[in-house]
Amino acid sequence: MKYTFTYKTTIEAPIDDVWDFFSTAENLAKITSFPKIKIESDPRTMQGNEIVMSLGFSLIRMKWISLIEDVEAPLLFVDKGLVMPFPFTYWKHKHAFERYEDRPDKTLMTDSLVVEAYLPEKLIHLFLNQMFKGREKALKEVFHS
Repeated sequence: MKYTFTYKTTIEAPIDDVWDFFSTAENLAKITSFPKIKIESDPRTMQGNEIVMSLGFSLIRMKWISLIEDVEAPLLFVDKGLVMPFPFTYWKHKHAFERYEDRPDKTLMTDSLVVEAYLPEKLIHLFLNQMFKGREKALKEVFHS
């Protein structure tokens, strides 16, 4: 059964700066503490690009291949998992960026995911929530330096 997850992050930077940061998967690797991500292909966030990643879980490495399905700079991009490690069987992730009308120096990022996995929804939610909380913390450091 597919599970939907949404996470919102306020980033203290203009939308164009945020888009520049997310235009390469190399920065995804920088803001994800678990699992450790190594990009093994063209990292650009452009429509049709397949991004090959190696995910590190302690001593085990697993492959993940994502297709960038849609790009509307600087507002959104969508990636879909083509090859995913266990326990995931389906992954579609929309990254949406929105200017705050009253604060052009701030951006609202909304991560919307539809996933399917061999795990109960509560465990999927816990894993995703922890992962995005970690990314939110890392983004605060990136955009406040």
